[in-house]
Amino acid sequence: MYRGRGRTTSGGRSFYRGGYSDQSSNPDYGMSEGRGRRSPNMSPWSGSRHSNHENAAVYRPRMPLPVGTGLQGQNDTLETQGTSDALSHCSSSMGLNRSVEGEKIELSLVEETESCAVSLLHHDLSHNVNISGSVDKSEPSQERNPPQSSSGIDDSNQVECQAVIEHFDICLPKIGTPVMLKPSLLVKNREKRNEIKRSAEGQIGNVLRPGMVLLKKYLSLADQVKIVRACRALGLGSGGFYQPGYRDGAKLHLKMMCLGKNWDPETGNYGDLRPIDRAVPPGIPREFFQLVEKVIKDSHSLVQLKTKASHVEHILPSMKPNICIVNFYSASGRLGLHQDKDESPESLHKGLPVISFSIGDAAEFLYGDQREVDKAEKVELESGDVLVFGGSSRLIFHGVTAIKQKTAPGSLLEETNLRPGRLNLTFREY
Repeated sequence: MYRGRGRTTSGGRSFYRGGYSDQSSNPDYGMSEGRGRRSPNMSPWSGSRHSNHENAAVYRPRMPLPVGTGLQGQNDTLETQGTSDALSHCSSSMGLNRSVEGEKIELSLVEETESCAVSLLHHDLSHNVNISGSVDKSEPSQERNPPQSSSGIDDSNQVECQAVIEHFDICLPKIGTPVMLKPSLLVKNREKRNEIKRSAEGQIGNVLRPGMVLLKKYLSLADQVKIVRACRALGLGSGGFYQPGYRDGAKLHLKMMCLGKNWDPETGNYGDLRPIDRAVPPGIPREFFQLVEKVIKDSHSLVQLKTKASHVEHILPSMKPNICIVNFYSASGRLGLHQDKDESPESLHKGLPVISFSIGDAAEFLYGDQREVDKAEKVELESGDVLVFGGSSRLIFHGVTAIKQKTAPGSLLEETNLRPGRLNLTFREY
């Protein structure tokens, strides 16, 4: 309750927010001025011998109450020259019929005496306190308005907004000491041998179509761990992971975070702020730039090797990314066939490629010239794979139809505690 709006407790004290009010300093609070004097309604011809002021009932406190109790005369007792005289006084003021029998008179006198006491107490309290519960005019009233933030926005709207942009952790929380089955020594040695073999013989890759290159197991385990940890740190901060959607209430089956520039799935536009919460997208880490530069160089080498082309840049142009869209697909995540065509007309005209990193569980990836699933090609993207499509393949339709559960490398899960699902990073130049 607000200060100034009070109620009377069962003990007779006036309660306000913040404690019991101290009325001891108010000279008007307490017993009324008419107490101890002849009531103006009492007739001198009423026949009562207590009509005079000398014989009227007076209040004397048995013991003083502590300051701040609200009612200083609460425990006062009525002292008269005789109990029967006091009853006679009340009976005469109420106009009792003396012809009633003795027992009925005694019962009526007791009831009327209690009525007198209640009436006096009510008169005394109502002098300063409104019994109906309305605000005392001695203090200004305060409106009960809904709480608002310092910016003046209704908290109810703010809570709703916070629920929409609730951060998402791509790694499972570590509670206590989890028991995890570590990969066997045989599995670890095999992964190390594969990495050494790829480094010595060159990356195992394939040109799927002109301008489209797939580099299998390109990212080392160490690189994947660094990427997961970097994305987790960025995803838990401002502008981090959230579930994008549309105005009609539809939601994408993934979590998204934009680096460099924000991409709005509702409008298809890029911007410097995320419209849903006005957050600034985090920057692209330096290590990511280095990996992208290495991917383009190795992709050119593969295209030249497979096609014997003299001008590789005509087939697969180079690019310097200033945008990275990070998506996390859960076990049930998917993405329909679509084109990445929201970049600048200049970027699209040059065919500057999109570079995609896959980490975690494998995914079924579809691609084709038409937006028809039946006519699309299918390829499996595993953890560590890198897909590049640019040049004449820049505007192909592509999407993810399914996530293959429990296919992530055990050593990756041991190092990062990554959630079941697929982490995907797509780099592009606006």
